[in-house]
Amino acid sequence: MNFLICICTYNRNQSLYNCLKSFEKIILFNNLKISFLILDNSINNKSFILINKIKKNYKYKILQINEKKRGIVNARNRCLKEAKKINCDYIAFFDDDCTIDKYWFKNAFKLIDGQEAQILTGPQIYEKVNKISSNNLNNLGEIFEKKINKKISNVNWAASNNVLIKKKIIESEKIFFDINLNKFGMGEDQLFFSILKKRGYNIFWSKDLKVYEKMHEHRTNLKWMINRSFRLGVLGHYIDIKLNGSLRGYFINYLKFIYYFLKSIFGFLLISKKYYWVEFLNSISRSFGRLVGPFIFKKIKFYKK
Repeated sequence: MNFLICICTYNRNQSLYNCLKSFEKIILFNNLKISFLILDNSINNKSFILINKIKKNYKYKILQINEKKRGIVNARNRCLKEAKKINCDYIAFFDDDCTIDKYWFKNAFKLIDGQEAQILTGPQIYEKVNKISSNNLNNLGEIFEKKINKKISNVNWAASNNVLIKKKIIESEKIFFDINLNKFGMGEDQLFFSILKKRGYNIFWSKDLKVYEKMHEHRTNLKWMINRSFRLGVLGHYIDIKLNGSLRGYFINYLKFIYYFLKSIFGFLLISKKYYWVEFLNSISRSFGRLVGPFIFKKIKFYKK
């Protein structure tokens, strides 16, 4: 069984190095092989020198390519095109600033064998960075992650920072990430996997498929959080329309506006309790994004992480 690991990178050589080194510690079965497709989305191919140095002593095969069209959607779509030319059974996407749990593939194999899983995903766990406490990370960073209590759950979509998908699905469905979401820097994976779910493919989330990411300090301040929540609200209306059609999509969008608005009121009433101010700001920002999303979607500026 062959796994192709796709990693898109942009001016993050140190993070990419740490990411690739983490794969040297993973536990593999004898019949399981992995290789890498590293896509550099910068103009000057900054990662190529690093990759050439790593390749000399790296235990896995690495193919490196460049995509000069800026944006994560362009990068991931190029990965899908290139992956179709490569001999593999499964395609995985990970972020360039994550490290992988050494049992990731062992646990993935169990799900493929036992659950006949077609798409697999799992949690992204934030690590302590500089002077930021892990408590702050959990409450400021993870408000955007799916909160799932079960060990294994059948979910509606997956994030492409930690996902595995059968190559046959990509080939038979002829599906790509939505180019209209390129400037958002988010949401294209939610729509992509939601469409596949709607077409009948199962998506399993397992708490044992862990990746770790360092939460950078600028992502824990209020300005970043409010901006991201607002953009997620704007983005949500587009996804609902794509999945449900215009009329039903607009109806669902405004139902979710009401939901997040009521949730913000609940958060405000409990604002004296620990971290409920985070829920209040997250919900009110997202509800406002839902409200104005249909009018400003095309005017939204390119997102910089």
